[in-house]
Amino acid sequence: AITRTQILSTYRTITRLIKGLPSNQKPQQQLASVQETFRENTTLTDPLEIKSSFQKAGEKIAYYRIITPKASSSSTSGSNGTQRWVYTKDGAVEIDGEGKARLNGRVISNWDGKNLDPCSIKTHQGQLKRMGFANNLHAKGLF
Repeated sequence: AITRTQILSTYRTITRLIKGLPSNQKPQQQLASVQETFRENTTLTDPLEIKSSFQKAGEKIAYYRIITPKASSSSTSGSNGTQRWVYTKDGAVEIDGEGKARLNGRVISNWDGKNLDPCSIKTHQGQLKRMGFANNLHAKGLF
């Protein structure tokens, strides 16, 4: 059975997604339409009709998630006040402006595909240590 909490959660999700639409998609009209539909469905008593209308609301959520523009994550300072920082030996420094491309040279690495990547090995060893594998003497046996 569909609970009142599930229906309210669905309604809130739809209204939140509609409020994120740009003005050229007429969010006020769409919001009014959704409100009217939910108000009409408050009188439903048949469980099959309730389930059907709940499923239609879920389909609306999927549609609005597709057409609602996503927030840009490429900016240096987010809309929620987040900022980018670089941590050095001297402390944290806030990044201002755009990033810079490497103009000369290439990345120096001794990994060429024939040997193991040292960064991957270090990460792997750290993960093994975190999981409790201190060494592998138990697997080698005593020789």
